[in-house]
Amino acid sequence: MQRLKIALPDDLRARLDAASAKSGKSVAEEIRSRVEASFAQAADQPTYDFLRGVALMVGEIELETGAPVWQHAGAHETLARAIQMRLEVLKPKGSLAFGDRPHATVSDDDPSKLAARIEYRLRQQPDFSSSPTRRLLVEELQRMGSPRVLLDTQLKPGQPKKRK
Repeated sequence: MQRLKIALPDDLRARLDAASAKSGKSVAEEIRSRVEASFAQAADQPTYDFLRGVALMVGEIELETGAPVWQHAGAHETLARAIQMRLEVLKPKGSLAFGDRPHATVSDDDPSKLAARIEYRLRQQPDFSSSPTRRLLVEELQRMGSPRVLLDTQLKPGQPKKRK
């Protein structure tokens, strides 16, 4: 790995320090993560455009309603509906069937179930997509043809494991 020495304005360094403290990463890790994310955004323009549009919606909704979307139920609902409308405009035509999924961690093809599982996993573990756990689940599904559900269900203390 090569080192790179750069000069940063004081306010940018302060923002990096704050982001690093919040994420628990070192400043160098925070910078690497953000640079990698910027390259990923450039590689997928439609996703970048969609996310930028959502960010603009947040600002416009807060201006229009006078309420922050994360603190007011009506403003939040307005954002949810605006995002849904944007997704409908961008929806591709065709079948909902997926075909070959070489990186799947579950065999289920139902979009609603997949959405719920993906949202849960990423909320619980934001780096799930690049985690060893995900790689293990992919390998297990390929090897056994059957998903593990241990990550998506939580047993209460003392609750026996279900047997199949």
